[in-house]
Amino acid sequence: MPATLIATIGTRDLMFQTQSGDWYNIGDDQLRGTFIGEQAEVLADLGQDLLTFRDLTQFLATHIDDYRSRIRPVITGQLFRDRATDIDQVYLIGTDQPATVSQRDKDTLYACQLFQDWFVQQHPHINVEIVRLGTDGTNPSDFEAMFRWWQRTWPTLVNADSTAPIWLCIKGGVGQTSESGRISGLSRYGDRIQFFEFQQRRDRNRQGLPSDYTGPFAGTYYLWNRAQQQALTLLDRYDYAGAAEVLQPYIQQDAGNFGAVPTWLQAGMAWNRGEFHTFYQRLKSVGATNGQPEQLPWWMAYEQAQLAVIRLYQENTAEAMLHSFRAIEGAIWLWLEIHIPEHIIYPPQRYPQLQQSIVVAYPSLAEAFENRRTGEPLASINLNGYNQQLVLEAALPAVGQSIDMRNFWSQDNRNQRNALSHRLGGLSERELLAAWGRDIQTLTDWQRRMVNCLNLLTGKSATSLAEASLLMQMHPQLQQAIATYEP
Repeated sequence: MPATLIATIGTRDLMFQTQSGDWYNIGDDQLRGTFIGEQAEVLADLGQDLLTFRDLTQFLATHIDDYRSRIRPVITGQLFRDRATDIDQVYLIGTDQPATVSQRDKDTLYACQLFQDWFVQQHPHINVEIVRLGTDGTNPSDFEAMFRWWQRTWPTLVNADSTAPIWLCIKGGVGQTSESGRISGLSRYGDRIQFFEFQQRRDRNRQGLPSDYTGPFAGTYYLWNRAQQQALTLLDRYDYAGAAEVLQPYIQQDAGNFGAVPTWLQAGMAWNRGEFHTFYQRLKSVGATNGQPEQLPWWMAYEQAQLAVIRLYQENTAEAMLHSFRAIEGAIWLWLEIHIPEHIIYPPQRYPQLQQSIVVAYPSLAEAFENRRTGEPLASINLNGYNQQLVLEAALPAVGQSIDMRNFWSQDNRNQRNALSHRLGGLSERELLAAWGRDIQTLTDWQRRMVNCLNLLTGKSATSLAEASLLMQMHPQLQQAIATYEP
C-alpha cells in the first residue's frame, strides 16, 4: 500500500543555484575559516542583504516563478526521486512561531512552501500538505510540549484504520521535535512506522545532487534501548511472558540474530506454568539441557522447588508454599513409581493402592496391612502420605534418620501447613518458613531443607537448588543475550 510520508523541515533542507552555476545551502550560515557561509553566497547572488532564513525563504516563495528551477531539496530529495511511486501523501512540518519568539527568524514555514512547489512540479500525483508548528506558542525545543503537540497532531496525519506504512523523515528541525515525534509515533502506531536516515554529502550537494539515504528501517529499533532495559527488568523478576511481549517486535524483525532467545523465553514461560516437560523440550531443541536425562526426570523436583524460591522472590508467598511442598511430595511419588511400580495399582476414581505384595520385599510393612478389627491381612491400603512415609523409611533407612524428612512429615508441621492452605487472607514469609519446622529461621535454611530432602529421594548430591535447576542455568544466558544484542 502507498505510504504516508511525514517530514520535519529544517533550515538546511534546500539548495539554491547561483548564477555562477554553483549550488549553496540556503540555511547554512556558518563561516568556515576565511570562507563566507553558504547562505551569504545565496543572499549575495539575490542581491539581498541581512535577510533572516525566514525572510529569505519567504522572498523565494513569493518569487517562486523566477527561482523555481534553481531550488532543490537536498536532504530528502533522493528519497523522493527514488520512492515517489510508493507515496501518496506527504506532510511537511514547518515552524511558524509568534513574532515575540526569538527563534522565529529560523522558521521553516516558507521552506515548506518551496518544498511543496517542488513536489507539485516533480510529482503531481502526490498530495502535499503543510503542518504549521508553533502558531499556538508551542516551543519546538521543549520535549514535553512537543510530545503533547505530536499526540494532538497524529490523528490528523495518519488514518488509524489503515495498515499502510508511515514513513518518517525527521532529520530536520531541533532534536526535541524529532525525538518526541519518534517516540510518540512509535507508541501510537508501532510497527506501521518506518524511518529513513540521511547522510549529508557536501561534495554532492554543491553539485546540486541530494544527500544519500538509507532505509526504511523498522521504527521499533529507535526504542531498542528502552525495550532492552524493560525486558531485563522483567527478567530480573523472572517474568518471561512480559519480556517476550516487549521483545516480540524486535524478534519478529530480526529473529536470526536473536539466536536462542525466543526459545528460551518460551521455555521460561512454560517453566512458570510448571509445564516442565515443555520447558525441557524447548531447551532440548537448542541443545541446552546439559545432558540432563529426560527419561529419569528427577530434575523436575528441583525445578519445582526452585519455582517456590522464585515465587517467594516475587512476594507470592501462597504459591511459594504450594510449590515447595509439591516439590517433595512429587519427588516421593516419583520414587514410588520408579522403585515399586509392581506394588501399586490405580483404581478408577479412587486413591492409589499399595498392594500387600510389598511385604515380601519389606516385612516391616506387614503391620500396615492388618485389619484393626479382625486382624486379617488387607489386600491393599491407600498409598497416602502416612503410608508413603512407612515405605520410604523401610526402603531408605536414611530417610527415617533425616531431620529434614522428619520435619517434612512432622504431624505438627502438616497441621500447620494444612491450616495455612485453607485459610483466607495473606500468608507471611515467617509463616511459610515455620511450616517447614521451628528450626527454619532464614530463606537459606528453607532452601537447604528442600535440597536435603530432594537429595535423599533422588540420590543426587546437589549443594543448592540453583545448581540443580536447568532454569537457573538458562536464565543468565538469556539475560546476557538480550543485554548484548545490537539491532
